[in-house]
Amino acid sequence: MPSPSAACRKALADATARWPRRNRASDGIMGDARHQRRPSDHNLGNAVDITHDPSAGCSGGIIAALAIRDPRVTYVIWNRRIYNRSRAADGWRAYNGSNPHTHHCHISIRAGSRGDDRAWAWVSLTGAAPALVDDAPAGRQPPPARPGDSIAYPNVPLRLGSRGALVGRMQQRLRARGWTVGVDNSFGPETDRIVRQFQRRRGLHDDGIVGRHTWNAIFGA
Repeated sequence: MPSPSAACRKALADATARWPRRNRASDGIMGDARHQRRPSDHNLGNAVDITHDPSAGCSGGIIAALAIRDPRVTYVIWNRRIYNRSRAADGWRAYNGSNPHTHHCHISIRAGSRGDDRAWAWVSLTGAAPALVDDAPAGRQPPPARPGDSIAYPNVPLRLGSRGALVGRMQQRLRARGWTVGVDNSFGPETDRIVRQFQRRRGLHDDGIVGRHTWNAIFGA
């Protein structure tokens, strides 16, 4: 009989320990009747949903950003995007499933990690943690950038199709450097063209992917 894995139970317990007043309405491990009709890690107890409750500090963006760094994790779904560890080079991709996962962050773990109940990264968070996986939809303007703003590379490459506040910050920084690019939180063809031009100007590989070297060149002095 399938049962909730120790790793998934620990994920929920650590979220509650860090944010005791968080909403738990969308929490879950074992699959319901809908999940049972199709293959799902929930059916085996190898997936956990953690409710998105930014008012209590428990942002799905924070959970997602930390979860993808955990070696127990195989993939994460959050806010219409999916990250597969087996396709890490592709970064976050659009997710078009029937459930957009805007009310909770889904985390699937390796079958071999079921009994691994080590602490999850969010339990030890202190202060304000940045939501590296944006909670806002594409099109919403990010807060105005201040002169000299610099953001450390988020360990998630941006490329054609990427969305979110990190894309907006990058676009703002390019504009501040004199590049004519719109700021819309969406890495579309125009942004791709500007990034490639920037890469060529700086002697970087002009693949249109904002990895560590391109990010540091954009936000550097």
